[in-house]
Amino acid sequence: MSILFYKKPDYRPKNEGPLNLHNCQQYVEKTKQCKSEIPADLSFERIISNKALPPCSLQDFIDYLAHVTHDAENLQFYLWLVDYHQRFRNAPPEETALSPMWNFDDPQSSQRHSGNSNYSAIGGSDKTLSILGIKDFDAIEEEDISNASLIEDRSGGDQPSSYTATLGTLKFSEIPLAESKPPGDHQRRSNNAQPFRLEINRVITHYIAPGAPRELNLSHKDRAAVLYALRRTTHPSAFHPIKKVLDLTLRNQSHPNFVRWSICNGNKPWTIFLRTFAICNIAIGFAIATLLTLSHASRWYRILAALEWWFGITNLIAAYQGLCVLLLRRHTREVRPWEMNEQSRRYGASDEEAALRHSKVLYEETKSRWPVKMELFGPPNTWDKETWMDRYGMRSIFNKTFEKEVPTQERGLHLLQNRIVRQAEAWALIITIPLTIFFTALPKGNLY
Repeated sequence: MSILFYKKPDYRPKNEGPLNLHNCQQYVEKTKQCKSEIPADLSFERIISNKALPPCSLQDFIDYLAHVTHDAENLQFYLWLVDYHQRFRNAPPEETALSPMWNFDDPQSSQRHSGNSNYSAIGGSDKTLSILGIKDFDAIEEEDISNASLIEDRSGGDQPSSYTATLGTLKFSEIPLAESKPPGDHQRRSNNAQPFRLEINRVITHYIAPGAPRELNLSHKDRAAVLYALRRTTHPSAFHPIKKVLDLTLRNQSHPNFVRWSICNGNKPWTIFLRTFAICNIAIGFAIATLLTLSHASRWYRILAALEWWFGITNLIAAYQGLCVLLLRRHTREVRPWEMNEQSRRYGASDEEAALRHSKVLYEETKSRWPVKMELFGPPNTWDKETWMDRYGMRSIFNKTFEKEVPTQERGLHLLQNRIVRQAEAWALIITIPLTIFFTALPKGNLY
C-alpha cells in the first residue's frame, strides 16, 4: 500500500515472448482494478486523439515509446491503421469492391465473396476519422477504432483446422506474402488491382514480415493469419488480429506507464539531488532539536525544528513519486535529453521523404495529415547513433542536474501532481507533529 492516499499507476512490465490475447488480458484486468489512478483528462482516448497538451500530448507519447520503452512501432502502426481505415472508407466503391472483407473464421468464404466489401461492417464511424484530426473532433460518435470490439472476432479464438493447416505452409524465410501454392495469373492481376495494394505490401515489409525493420512482436499464429489474409485482400479487416492486440497493449500497458512517467517533472540526476536535499533538511531538523534540548534554551525553541522536518519530509515523499515541488509551483519541468536539440529528431517530413526516395519498395503515395511528426516508414527505431546521445553523454553532472526548464501545459497533469504534493504535505504534517511533541516534552540538558 502506498504511503500516499493517491497511488499513481503501477508499472506494467512487458511480458516475455510475443504479444497475444492472453497476455493482453492480464493488462486489462489490472487496468480495471486501478481505474481511479488516471484522471479523465489523461485518458487514452484524449491522448491518442491529440487533445492532451504537453507533456502528455500524442507526440510525447510517441517520444516515450521511442526513447524509454523502445517499442514505438506499436503506436506508429496503430496510427497508420487508423488513417488507413479512413482512406479505405473514402475510396471509390468500385475499387473497394475488389478487396473483400476478411473473415478469419472462414477465409475461403471471404475469397468467394470478393464483391462484398462493406466497410461499415468493421465499425468505421466518424470518430475513427477524427482520431488523427482528419475531421472535427467535436463530431464524435461512441465507436472508434480504439475500441477493440468493433471488428468482431468471428473465429471464437482458434482457427479451424483446415485454416491452421494452410498457415503451416507459409515460409517466413521467403519474400513476404509468399505461400506454398502461388496464385494464378488472373488472381494475381486481381490482387494487384486492389486499392492500396502497393502500400499494404510496404507495410508488410516494414512491420509484419519476420525480420522487418520495425517488426511487430506478434505470435506466429497471428502473423501467419494476417499474412494469409493480406495476400488475398487489402480490406482493413485483414489486420484484425494485429489491431486487437495492439489496442489492448497500448491502452492497458503503454498508456498507464506513460502517465506514470509523465508525472515526474525532473530527470534522474535532479531527482537524486532532490532526495539528498530533503534528507539533509530532515537531518538538520534533528540537529536543531537535539542541540536545543541539550542547552539552557527554552524548550519552545525546539519547535523551530518542525519547519525543517515538515519541509524535508514533504520533498522526500514528493521526490519518491518523481516530483519536484519547486518545479511544480513554477508550472515547469526539465527538458528530456532528446528535446535538447529539436533538429536531432529522426521525425520530420524531410526525413520521411528521404526514406521514400531511397526505398527499394515502390508504393502509391498516400497523403495523410498526421497530427505529429512521425516517420512511418524507414529504418528500425534505434537511437544509438543519434547526435543528442553523444552530446548528453558529454555533459557534466551539474548540467544534467540543473537542466533547462519548459512549461507544463496539461491541466489534468497539474491537478494530478498537485494532489500528490498536497498528500505529501499532509503526511509530512502527521509525521512532524509527534516528533515535535516528543522533543518539546524532553527536559533540558543544561550542558551549555
